[in-house]
Amino acid sequence: MFTIPEFPDDVTISSITHTEIVNTSPKMIGRNARKDNHGITSKERLVRVFTNSGHEGFGVTRADANAIEEHEIAPALGANPISLLDPQNGIVLYGIEHALWDLIGKITGKPVYALLGESRRDVVEAYDGGLYFCDILYPDQGLKRIEEETAQSMEAGFNAIKMKVGRGHMWMPPKEGLDRDVQAIRLVRQIIGPGTKLMIDGNNGFDVEGAETLMDLVGDQDIFWAEEMFPETIEDYSRFRTFLERRGLDTLIADGETLSEPSPLYPFIEQRLIDVVQLDTTTIGLSAWWQLADMCDRYELQSAPHTWASRFAVYATAHLAKAIPNFLTNEVPAYEPDAYRPTGFTFANGAHTVSDMPGWGLEIDEPMYESKYRSSERRWKTG
Repeated sequence: MFTIPEFPDDVTISSITHTEIVNTSPKMIGRNARKDNHGITSKERLVRVFTNSGHEGFGVTRADANAIEEHEIAPALGANPISLLDPQNGIVLYGIEHALWDLIGKITGKPVYALLGESRRDVVEAYDGGLYFCDILYPDQGLKRIEEETAQSMEAGFNAIKMKVGRGHMWMPPKEGLDRDVQAIRLVRQIIGPGTKLMIDGNNGFDVEGAETLMDLVGDQDIFWAEEMFPETIEDYSRFRTFLERRGLDTLIADGETLSEPSPLYPFIEQRLIDVVQLDTTTIGLSAWWQLADMCDRYELQSAPHTWASRFAVYATAHLAKAIPNFLTNEVPAYEPDAYRPTGFTFANGAHTVSDMPGWGLEIDEPMYESKYRSSERRWKTG
């Protein structure tokens, strides 16, 4: 159940805007097992919701402007924002959901996490998710490049790093790719030392036999979790679970980032074939994740939402993390936005302190927005 806060009766939504913004990484993001170089930029769709009282909320969405216009403008324009928060389902207007959470928080004077429930932790653990196949991106540097980027993560204050594996799926001959994966894992572990969590992510670049082979070779490297190593089937995940137990490995099984909604993962959750649930925050939305976290908790599983390429998702997930009991760690991408910035978050010792400002604790950089994005926005308004 979502708690409905006290809210003024005379506030209504007067206009909504939608535009695409650009995020930039300080380094080139290379390949993973299945995708070519990701580049130095990523794009997000930014939604702003304004009221007759002068308040504004904003957030990021996966919905395009046409979908919002078709499904959400009519029920939202002229409505009291609190009427769009359902006690059972949260905010079901998916395209503007995150902007509405921000708006309700600002009008009520509450951070979003306080709208979800009591704070369950003071800080939110985080990990650097940006260690891609930089050795392939810069072949003249090879493993030296991996060493440099790993050191940069440590210097930035992270206590956990996730690295991509699966070079032999598309980019190198299978045996050579496997050997490079093993070399890279051992190198990263050597650099970060025994006290830092190390996760591996296969992006479905293995089959179950290949995943077992890799884990046989690096099982002594204290792999915290193995993520999306091969396409999900009950049979293969049962086999992989048994394999890890037989080898005496404590490595957690993580999956779910590519799903557009949670139900395909329910059998894996119910049979405890995974340990860490990772659906993407902006793909399914905060309301759906809040409910999914309750299911994860019932089955004693951990929540670690996928946030890749969206710094907004990092901040939204941090609010979620404050309010759910089974949160594990928050993925931090390399990409930074220029259209908005945090106003109360801090990062130290591998963890975020979440803003207590009303709403998300984020603000629009108005001069930047005006000069770079205003001309391309779609706008809907009352009257």
